Amino acid sequence: MQPNYSPGQMDDLIARFMSGNITPEDQQELEKWIDASPENREYFIQLRDAWMATAATGPYNTEAAWEEMRLVNAPVSVKRWKQVLKMAASYTLPFVLGGGVVFSWLSLKKGQGDQGMVTVTSPKGATTKIELSDGTEVWLNAGSKLEYASSFNTAGREVKLEGEAFFKVHTDSRKPFTVGASDLKILALGTSFNVKAYPEDKGVVTTLVDGAVRIDGSSTANPFKIMLKPHQHVVYKQTAGQQPAAGKSSSSHTAVPAPVETKEVSNTDIYTAWKDGSWIVTGQTLEELAVTMERRFNVNVDFKEEELKNYRFSGTFRQETLEQVLNILKLTAPLDYRIEEGTVTISVDKVLKEKYANALRNGK
Repeated sequence: MQPNYSPGQMDDLIARFMSGNITPEDQQELEKWIDASPENREYFIQLRDAWMATAATGPYNTEAAWEEMRLVNAPVSVKRWKQVLKMAASYTLPFVLGGGVVFSWLSLKKGQGDQGMVTVTSPKGATTKIELSDGTEVWLNAGSKLEYASSFNTAGREVKLEGEAFFKVHTDSRKPFTVGASDLKILALGTSFNVKAYPEDKGVVTTLVDGAVRIDGSSTANPFKIMLKPHQHVVYKQTAGQQPAAGKSSSSHTAVPAPVETKEVSNTDIYTAWKDGSWIVTGQTLEELAVTMERRFNVNVDFKEEELKNYRFSGTFRQETLEQVLNILKLTAPLDYRIEEGTVTISVDKVLKEKYANALRNGK
């Protein structure tokens, strides 16, 4: 049943949603209203597109937003459009806040055909969920970016990823869903999978939850193709100085094993729990954890002593703050920390180090 809201009340919900000032309960009501009819969804999408097209490039300009609306020939009165846009402009964009989940539906319209790219960025310290125009749901982890053509789902479904994302792909056998990550192409029809491809990691990690995906590494120095089954985990590492294989003949040189590792995983939550706010750690070094902390909490981590980087940790964090995470780490590593102006300085706590050393000696 469609929520019983007046046009003015629904406009207020839309404005608060676009600004990030909506409660979870009101967001659920808005989602019900959007799903209630094609007209409702179109009204919302057009407003959202105008808002994001102008707000993403600088200070919000209501008149510029209205010009954006004129491009889609919105069948709604000028007065009502401008009223909603002004309400949204009075709030603060959620994308500059971080620390939580930012929800949005993205399929920006910039005229007919492929006349541009849509870029969705999830800032450090935040997780972003979007719904593409084909119904595919995407969760972007902190410090990640997703790009796709404004003509997405017209002739094909291709996106480019930098960072980490979980995809719940809407089934369409006529249009395979393709993720470009580093120099790999990951092909799926209807499936759920996770891709981690931060540029600084120099590799791509793919975890299949259900369905089937094909990883195409034809453009790598050592071409390969792999079909994944549910609960399979593939790690591709780009070797130093590696160049794409374009223009090379595979028969002109001796075959070299592709830098790919495949394994079965019984618990895929280890690789996907981040989208629900959890962080599962299995035998990672403190140096590895620091990279995740920097993205998750939008901070810089500085080690005073190199020895601390090699301590390993396993456990699960659920919505803990940065300070809570560091205090938990202190239970197994002799560290002290200081947080100042966005930088976490980690040093050896000599008292704790001696305490842990005595415990180990006495335990033998």
